[in-house]
Amino acid sequence: MLESHKRFADRYFETLNGKESAIYAGFSEDTAKQKAWTLLQQEDIQEYLQSLRAEYAEKSGITKEWVIKRFEHISDACVKAKPVMKWDAGLKEFIPVEDEWGNTVYEFDSGGANKATEMLGRIIGVFEKDNSQLKPVNNINLTKEAVKKLSDDLDGSY
Repeated sequence: MLESHKRFADRYFETLNGKESAIYAGFSEDTAKQKAWTLLQQEDIQEYLQSLRAEYAEKSGITKEWVIKRFEHISDACVKAKPVMKWDAGLKEFIPVEDEWGNTVYEFDSGGANKATEMLGRIIGVFEKDNSQLKPVNNINLTKEAVKKLSDDLDGSY
């Protein structure tokens, strides 16, 4: 691997910013974005980045499993209802907000829950084009008689 490519990859590993990393490695600012894209397609750079990730994971203890557990914890914590609190100047403390019927008002962090759940889905490949949920379902060829029989069987059942 060329030294400039190694400098690029080292910087990219730290910043995840391709253009900045290309400039840091000595490539032209005018073409840095395109150069970064080209470099990131190279197998040797991808292998080097993977080795840096593995080394970091080993040193830090942050593994894919740790990340998954962390996102699970965040998602679960975000969906737990918490009372809405307001400052009571007379009591000089926070008190729960109540609705017009005297019930405590609760809230939860739907944005945080959604993001954590989305990230979990990304990690395990739920949104990948080649996952099983997106594979086409086999079409079943039925005769008109079979469709009529199914229709008759289902008629009035729901």
